[in-house]
Amino acid sequence: MLIVPVNEARPGQKLALGVVNPQIKGQELLKAGFVLEPAIIERLKSLRVTQICVDFPGLEDLDSLIIAQMSPERREVYQQVKNAIADNEKSANPVVKYTAYVEATRSLIKTMLGRPENAMLLDVLNTSDDEVEHATSVAHLSLTLGLKLDAYLIRERARLPAQVAKDVTSLGVAGMLHDIGKTKLAEPLRKYHSLNPPKSETETAEWQKHTQIGYEMVRGGTDATTAAAILHHHQRFDGKGFPRLVRGENTIEMSGSQIHCFARILTVADVFDRVARSGPGASRLTNYAVIHALQTRFAGWFDPEVLAVLPQVVPPFSPGRRVTLSDQSIAVVTGFNAYAPFQPTVKRLDASGESVVDTTIDLKRDTGLSVVALDGVPLEDLKRSHDPLAPGT
Repeated sequence: MLIVPVNEARPGQKLALGVVNPQIKGQELLKAGFVLEPAIIERLKSLRVTQICVDFPGLEDLDSLIIAQMSPERREVYQQVKNAIADNEKSANPVVKYTAYVEATRSLIKTMLGRPENAMLLDVLNTSDDEVEHATSVAHLSLTLGLKLDAYLIRERARLPAQVAKDVTSLGVAGMLHDIGKTKLAEPLRKYHSLNPPKSETETAEWQKHTQIGYEMVRGGTDATTAAAILHHHQRFDGKGFPRLVRGENTIEMSGSQIHCFARILTVADVFDRVARSGPGASRLTNYAVIHALQTRFAGWFDPEVLAVLPQVVPPFSPGRRVTLSDQSIAVVTGFNAYAPFQPTVKRLDASGESVVDTTIDLKRDTGLSVVALDGVPLEDLKRSHDPLAPGT
């Protein structure tokens, strides 16, 4: 399987995975196995489909990596988020189906633990700008980070037994429901988020209430850690987030370890997905560009320990993507090393780009080679792809 930008798709290529409509969630445009024709390629471009997965000889072992991301358990989390938003938009009283959220989260955790590579290929999936998909991705990434940070959680929650401290079920539920408070905001305010905050002070104050509203909605029906993570998912490690704490006549900024560790993880997952979805049109920024943005422009927002783990669970160079190596040869990423995430394993392609010509090359061991471009775009240009973003509030 090879991941191909639609503008590079060619007639005769066979889809390894189906293609969904980025404008209409759940609408499958083409099924796996479909052979592309010129008119179909143009139609995909007009619908703002940005990339497809095609069969490619010698890369069949990559198929399972992508398909694992589309598990029924992840789809169940999506459905639970969708139901939660719909139920609370229609009802004056909070609707919290905690047991269902927990069951969906635990099923997803079980699936993730059963997958040894346990890495998220986020830039391969989810190009739709959809709040339900956003919450699903935040829940999934929060869980992935939490599972990787088990020693960190045991240390940060030292008063709890280790097995309880590293249980991330509540973190996953918080990811699902982190923006549930927006369902009670006026419609014009729901479109705002951390990268696109309101412009006026009045609207900003109203929009920022969604964390408190969400907390009040869930605290009677979920456990305390879920509620705390929802309340504080816009807190920043440098103390510039919200909500502020009021102590008598004083307003106190929360920062650092004052913020619950689940909220610190949730913040990274939330901003990652917001930055990723800030690409032009329907396109999604690459993992490499998003990770760079979080490590540089937005670094003060995050717990450094959580941020340091991010490239270990979200591959900067996703398997199936084409890269240019420092010797100017073209290769396809075939594997991911969590302990050297910027040095993947690759297979070179021939000059035509039509077939694999090499056995696997481990860039961690072959110190003479490195990745210099992704999908034909120099890495330095990808680093600048987030420059138009405004940090927001």
